[in-house]
Amino acid sequence: MKIRCGVIGLGRIGCGFDDDPNKKSISTHASAYHFNKNANLVTLCDIDQDKLSKYGKKYNVIKLYSDYKKMFQESHLDCVSICTLAESHLDIVKEAARNNVKGIFLEKPISDSLKSAKEIVEICQKKNIKLQIDFQRRFDPFYHLVKNNINSKKFGKIQHCSIYYGGGIANTGSHFIDLIRFFFGDIDSVKGDYSLNTSNNPFDSNIDGMIIFKNNIHCLFTGLDVSNFGILELDIFGSNARIRLNLAKSIAEYFEISVQSGLVYKELESKPFEIHDKKDAIILGLENLFNAIENNVEILCTGNDGYSSLEVIGAIIESASNKGKQVRLPLKINTYKISSK
Repeated sequence: MKIRCGVIGLGRIGCGFDDDPNKKSISTHASAYHFNKNANLVTLCDIDQDKLSKYGKKYNVIKLYSDYKKMFQESHLDCVSICTLAESHLDIVKEAARNNVKGIFLEKPISDSLKSAKEIVEICQKKNIKLQIDFQRRFDPFYHLVKNNINSKKFGKIQHCSIYYGGGIANTGSHFIDLIRFFFGDIDSVKGDYSLNTSNNPFDSNIDGMIIFKNNIHCLFTGLDVSNFGILELDIFGSNARIRLNLAKSIAEYFEISVQSGLVYKELESKPFEIHDKKDAIILGLENLFNAIENNVEILCTGNDGYSSLEVIGAIIESASNKGKQVRLPLKINTYKISSK
């Protein structure tokens, strides 16, 4: 029997990113359900009637709602994607739990505050709902390959890493924070200062600073003005190699110590680094969620992962608000709210 599914929030990640007819990859929740043989996309929900009409026709969905409570009551869903603004996530998760959904595919960030994020995790644990947070790089085999590589003896001891981003510490920053947690583990402390480079969002500033991991890896992050050009890059230096990642395109430049190194200093030379037979990340994330619902396998990006990334964002904002004071995790006070698209 197919899994009954719905999407709440038909904006960019819900439906809009796949509007380009020439686009070959799948980037939205609605398309991920539409092209999954085990899914039955039965309903869509949005307060925008034009989007409801447009995407109802595109995905051949008849049950269209502007009220998610009514949608849950009438559609009897097994799985739902929540693609609305972060401040609405808790209320929608509560309603999904009341109506006995089995799985939730929740857009990042998990919520706008740690208090509500904790409640989301607790609700899903209590009701045995499989909760997948949509940090898509965790679903992508490319980044698993990178992780295995940088953790290998061949790469050597991590010397340093640097991140360049734009678009706000909560919006874009959440992506690199989750990824470096995936690569390097738990975070001990952070320092941050408000960047001179604007994020173009008055409610979500760029912040420059440092993240220190419990294993003593140090990672610098620098915000740039995305009105000049977009950037999301991670540069990792080991003792034997270097990898520079374009996180927007999921491509890597890889360097190893050359066998032809000079007499004074060893030199790095470029080496191929790629992965074949790659599926779209959101497709893999949905497959993992379905497998968790049906076979109780481990979720790739859990509610606790979503909570931890949000906590790091709160700590960075706290540090920047206190002139770069070092802030240790876990946070003692959980009152920070974030604004993210």
